[in-house]
Amino acid sequence: MTELEIMQRAKEYLDKLANGIDPITDRAVPDGDVINNVRISRCLFYVSDVLRQVIESGGIKVKAIRKSEKAPFSLSAEERSRYVFGDWPCSVSVIAQRLNELVDLNATQKLKTTSITKFLLDSGLLREEEFNDGAKSKRPTEFGRSLGISTEQRTGRSGEYTAVVYDRQAQQFILDNLDAVIAINAEPVHLNQGKAWAPEEDAYLRQAFQLGVDVKEISSELKRSREAIRSRLKKLGLAE
Repeated sequence: MTELEIMQRAKEYLDKLANGIDPITDRAVPDGDVINNVRISRCLFYVSDVLRQVIESGGIKVKAIRKSEKAPFSLSAEERSRYVFGDWPCSVSVIAQRLNELVDLNATQKLKTTSITKFLLDSGLLREEEFNDGAKSKRPTEFGRSLGISTEQRTGRSGEYTAVVYDRQAQQFILDNLDAVIAINAEPVHLNQGKAWAPEEDAYLRQAFQLGVDVKEISSELKRSREAIRSRLKKLGLAE
């Protein structure tokens, strides 16, 4: 057999395994078999597609999929139904991790923790507090607490700290509004994020605000996040 024929045979085996079929006997494997695990199946389909590309290119190995070539993060209704809540309130990073475990991150962009946090800030469930030492941290609003967001003291490598945690109700709220979170996750990188504001940026911001320009459009023009735009408006005394 030629190398291409071996690849084709390997692809046929992978396709059968991914579909829950024993490639040797051509019989369906038991439901409880590890091959029927959806995450294993996705991996097999992914490798099969890579082999397809290699075969179609005449055996020339294709480059790995770059981040920019990955599909935007998305979850079907069936995939969302497999989200695992757990027994205890958890952090937003754990929520993001559980959601990312439902997709193939080799082919799909990762859902960022910051996308969930931005959604919660925009929705009024979280607010940013500044402490006497200048440090900033997110804390639940009264609305957020009513939906199951709370704080608890935890101990880390640097000592004790206050963690924001989400109970089942709060996690369900995020799941119910996941499309809004995904839309934020798909927003382009804000190139000026973290940079000092230039006088011309403030001038544009003042004029745009007075003209009633939407925050989303201002964010796109200044290449800064909507949260940064709102924060700057407050600092300039243009918004409460």
